[in-house]
Order: sequence, then structure tokens, then C-alpha cells
Amino acid sequence: MGIYSRLATFIPKQSCALCAENSDFCICKTCEQSLETNSHRCQSCAAALTSDLHFCGACLAHAPRYAKAYTLYHYCNSSAALIKRFKFDHQLCIGEFFAHKMYDKYLDIVNKQGAYDAIIPLPLSKQRLKQRGYNQTHELLRIIAKKTNVPIDQTSVRRIKATRALSSLNLAQRKQEIKGAFCAKPMSYKKVLLVDDVMTTGSSMNELAKVVLKSGVGCCDVLILARA
Repeated sequence: MGIYSRLATFIPKQSCALCAENSDFCICKTCEQSLETNSHRCQSCAAALTSDLHFCGACLAHAPRYAKAYTLYHYCNSSAALIKRFKFDHQLCIGEFFAHKMYDKYLDIVNKQGAYDAIIPLPLSKQRLKQRGYNQTHELLRIIAKKTNVPIDQTSVRRIKATRALSSLNLAQRKQEIKGAFCAKPMSYKKVLLVDDVMTTGSSMNELAKVVLKSGVGCCDVLILARA
């Protein structure tokens, strides 16, 4: 038995955030398997598809400004519960768990699609940041920032409009509410990755992509933790 195996017996177990059973991390292996992924998704916006089509009806009618969206989970049940606790209950250990999963997904994307010049997290308004105490998207990027050389650009794009909570609005209201919410400095990146925690209609990420592309970026993709 190696030294690390011997030391592991002295490391206290954590309680799984979902089932409360002892776990090596804040989410046990059994509960991790309950997080829904749904591999058949729109190749543009990552919406779950029930047919054999490659694109959803919304993207066929109006393609988003970003090139492609990637997601780890379907936003429901266990994944939704964990994300809410991470965002609103300050359970940063859950954010740490998700940050490792985001890192794995990022490596998979880069291995298949090539590297990005920068990662741009969706910025929060000053009011929302003060209320929450942290930007949850920055927390999701902690492992990527630690283990890769890709710049996490937190300054080139700012949120200049404090929007209402979009979860209570329909699609048309979301588009109107998020319009003009961001501004960006001139950027010379050829390819960037935009990151957020949850995407429902895609209005926020589409608006962010529009502003980023207008600033001089060549193209952009989207990575989200969970897709509704």
C-alpha cells in the first residue's frame, strides 16, 4: 500500500449534498450518476432533441449569434437543485465539484474543436454581484484557470444594465430585458468561449455573443453547465 493510500484512511469523509451519505467529495458517485446529460442535442444551441434532427426548430428559423453551444447537464431534478444551492445558498463546495466537471468538458471540447484565445464569463451587474457576493460563473472556471493557460477575460465585457430576473419572463420579455445589457472593449481574439451556469432560452448568451462579435472577435462558442 502506497503512502497516499495510507493517508487517505485518515482524511475525513464529506457528506454528499444530495443523499447525505459519506463521500470522498461533496457529491457521491451514485448521486453524480443521477445528473441527467441527454446526449442528443441541437448542434447549435444544445437544446435537448426528441427527434433525429440535428438542429432545433428555433435555430433553424433564427440561428444564434454564437457558432455552437456545449453543455454538461440537463437543468432538472438533481442538477437544478445543486445549482440553486451553489448560486443562492453559498455552497461553494458544490461549485468546486462543478468546476472540475467544467474542466473535463473544456478539455474534451478543445481536443475535438481546437483551442480558444480566451474565455469570457457572463458578467453580473454590480447590484447582483453585491447581493450574491460572488460571480458563480467565475467559480465554475477556477479549475480551468488553474490548470490551463487560456486567459479568463473578466474585464473586456461589462454589464451596464441591471436586468430583472429573467426566469420570471417569457421569451419576448427576456430578449427585450437583456437588450443593451453589455458593452465591450475592442478585442482582437479570433475565437473565444463564452461561459455561464444555466441557459434557458439563450437570450443572455445571444446578446453577449452579439456584443463580443461587434467588438472585433472572429467567432465564439458557448459553454454552459446546464441547459434547460
